Amino acid sequence: MTTSTSAFDHAVQLAAFQTQGDDRFLWGLDKSVGAAFYLEEDQAHEQHQYVNDHVVCPVAGCAAKLTTVHSTVKRDHLRHLGSTGGHGLESLFHSQGCALIQAWLATKYPLCHVRREEYASPEGESRADVLITHPSRLRVAFEVQYSPLTNDAWTERHRRYEAREVRDVWLFGHTTNHLKLDDDGHLKTNPALAAVAATGAPLFFINPTTEQLAIAIAHREVFSAEIGGYIPGERVPVLGGADGSSLEMHDLASIRLGNPQREPALTSDRINELIRNATALDAHNDEQRRLYARQQDLARKRAEAEQATRENRLRKAKERREQQADEIRAALDTPARWDSEHPAMPLISAFVEGRAQRDLGTPDDLEQWKCVAYFFHVAIKEQEIFATKTVADTLYKHRIRLGAGTYKTIGRWLHALVDEEFLFEGRGDDGFPVYKPTYAGA
Repeated sequence: MTTSTSAFDHAVQLAAFQTQGDDRFLWGLDKSVGAAFYLEEDQAHEQHQYVNDHVVCPVAGCAAKLTTVHSTVKRDHLRHLGSTGGHGLESLFHSQGCALIQAWLATKYPLCHVRREEYASPEGESRADVLITHPSRLRVAFEVQYSPLTNDAWTERHRRYEAREVRDVWLFGHTTNHLKLDDDGHLKTNPALAAVAATGAPLFFINPTTEQLAIAIAHREVFSAEIGGYIPGERVPVLGGADGSSLEMHDLASIRLGNPQREPALTSDRINELIRNATALDAHNDEQRRLYARQQDLARKRAEAEQATRENRLRKAKERREQQADEIRAALDTPARWDSEHPAMPLISAFVEGRAQRDLGTPDDLEQWKCVAYFFHVAIKEQEIFATKTVADTLYKHRIRLGAGTYKTIGRWLHALVDEEFLFEGRGDDGFPVYKPTYAGA
């Protein structure tokens, strides 16, 4: 799998490939032999008389005589003799593209039969611009498509080829009928391109003047289980689709017919590399996503186990604290003198040891009323709501008297616990303050 760190960008080559050209001919039709005629560079003078006598325009329905032109600015070429001709550039490019493909196939595959405007069936259906037939009777049809084409029209022609066991190759023209680009130089789709791309075949564009084919290329992201996403800046080139692809230009000499068993009808080493890249990238990304999913699952299970351990530890701690609080309340109910020898004293000291101050007094001088109030209404009482009077009643039951200002004394202490975030404060139905232990207080 070959990776790249940036999108494919051949702005200069792309601009040269897209040039609309002019009405120069490199290919004509030699009427004396009924075959294509190609004017080599710097042959305008040597071939001038022969062209005048034997070569005509190859555009269907034209057949006007051609002549040679020598130029010091442009390469030698053919043009209409006199004022004849007048067909559009699209027809010219189509004709030149067909002639180029015919000559290329005939040269590259001399043992095969190559013909222009062949019929793929005896009934005359599915006429190909160029048809090559192998001695084994395997056939490949080439369509040089400059004119607009609908999805339905392409699909019908493609299915006809399939029915006749003919592999079809579509070479879309380099003009804006098919080759439309956005501001970033990426391909914009049309129905015919989308139809071809949907079959998984490479998307080709042809420029007969430069004798090049352009291939649609996409750059796909590489997933990493380690980072849990796509690797920034890392891309893998693969065959592109009909929308958003870049174009990669190749000389026709690097292209060849594909093996019918394992390759596209028209391929190259680069195209096969792009296909392998896509297969390898799919396998890599799928494996990395599976690995990431396993890692996430293990992390989730670890987190759940850690949470269960914490909850179990907290549950056991709460149970111990509840037991301590029950023992403290039982000890506080003991009718004994309140001093350092009282049975509740060591239990309370152990309960609050190492914890935030509950304003129960000093460790050596705990205040009885605060201890009674705290352990009967706050400690391990997270859902309990009480008022100042509730605390006063509890103190009265334990025969504890605070003297004048009992409610104020209790209220000040409760407000201190609110400030220390051991209690929540609210308002009861009667408008007086009510309190509820916080998690820390309980």
